[in-house]
Amino acid sequence: MDFFHVLNNLQSKLLNLTVGQLPKRKQYTLKDVSAHCTETDCWMVIRDRVYDLTDFMREHPAGSDIMLEYAGTDATMAFADKPHSLDAWVILEKYLIGELVPEERMFEDDYSS
Repeated sequence: MDFFHVLNNLQSKLLNLTVGQLPKRKQYTLKDVSAHCTETDCWMVIRDRVYDLTDFMREHPAGSDIMLEYAGTDATMAFADKPHSLDAWVILEKYLIGELVPEERMFEDDYSS
């Protein structure tokens, strides 16, 4: 099993621990997300989930430039291509604001509450 599959498996397990406790999430389109592409307003999509990472930009271990490169986009592949610990997934969840509308999702996982 490659790293991407291991990471996805770990993320799914983490999400299963928290999904039952989450209220129904707001849904966004990729167009909605694309409007948030600056250092002072940075949203990203990772695995069909929408995150407002504005406050995390300065804290990112690799710096804000790498995050700005993917601001306003679906950063799933970029996130998966770099080694991220399970802690990174936990931190990411603090910035969760919603999910993509069903017709724009790329993953079969149903994270909706």
